Amino acid sequence: MRLLEFGERIKSAEECGCGFKHDKTLKAVIFGPLTEALKHLEKFGLNPPYAVFSDKITYEVAGRIVQEELDAKLLLVKSPTFQESEEKARELGDVRTLIAVGGGTVIDVAKYAAYLSSADFVSIPTAPSHDGIVSPITSLFTENRRKSILTRAPSLAIIDLSILTSAPRELIASGYGDVLAKIVSLKDWQLGRDELGEAYCKTAEELILEAIELVIDSLDLRAEIEERVARLIEALINCGVAMMIVGSSRPASGSEHLISHYLDMSSEKKLRHGIQCAIGALAMAAYHELRNPNWWKNEKYRLEALREHVLKAGIPARLEDAGIPVEVMINAITNSWRIRPQRYTILHKFKPDRRGALQILRTAGLA
Repeated sequence: MRLLEFGERIKSAEECGCGFKHDKTLKAVIFGPLTEALKHLEKFGLNPPYAVFSDKITYEVAGRIVQEELDAKLLLVKSPTFQESEEKARELGDVRTLIAVGGGTVIDVAKYAAYLSSADFVSIPTAPSHDGIVSPITSLFTENRRKSILTRAPSLAIIDLSILTSAPRELIASGYGDVLAKIVSLKDWQLGRDELGEAYCKTAEELILEAIELVIDSLDLRAEIEERVARLIEALINCGVAMMIVGSSRPASGSEHLISHYLDMSSEKKLRHGIQCAIGALAMAAYHELRNPNWWKNEKYRLEALREHVLKAGIPARLEDAGIPVEVMINAITNSWRIRPQRYTILHKFKPDRRGALQILRTAGLA
């Protein structure tokens, strides 16, 4: 078993000097067998009564083990909505520690329920599919649109690689895509810093860059899947910690995430979040290179390299292969900036028209 403690690793707000709070709610991440890791909850002040959030699939994968080991109350998650989370929060009663066992939907529903009820929160992912594992951001649906809000990071995360490596390949691909998308989101944040004087955190930047490198290394690594997934999950944790210390998704969510949100609302075919973000990142990398040719000096982060990384991750690099109509993607590029008009990105700086959107797609090789 390996313990990764973040409190000592993260610079204080004073040391960084960025002006952000540098929240340190996440105490540690335990890497090891689930049953062994559960024995350490009370050492971190995570006390009973416990409740377990799972869906029907993740309950069989790991939720049942957690429920039985901790004699915990079980709440099954059915939909990724704020309403679902609010209903579950009302069912918690005297629960002191809420444990999410699942993927993005389960973790976000549980995260918001823990926030509403002031319960302690533990995250146990069953797939390395997204960067919300330890982040304070909750992303759920309300009135047919996805909305992201600031809640609270978990106090502890438990990572059992034997569980994560058995996840469907599509979910692993989604995790890779979510991290690769940071190649764009980081540059969009820098646009806000340089042109609007937006607050910027070098510590968060370092965590995101380390995450990107971990993922690129993982994709190039000739090793067993467990070693590759270990690097991926550390990258996803880094991204969550970056969001935690600045108290927003800004370091990890830019124009490429806006495109993903638009696709959530407008595309008939629903793809995994990280896969949509990677496709959006290809488009926005092309837009950065068209408008700002020297946006990344590191060749590993430029458009052609990003395309290679995306393909290695098992993510389609053409709209046709992803099942996304060109017309829908054109609308996403021209309109998605309206979803978060206050979050400055390249789409806000240069609002493309339909002709410009098609040029972006052709430059990216998406169409």
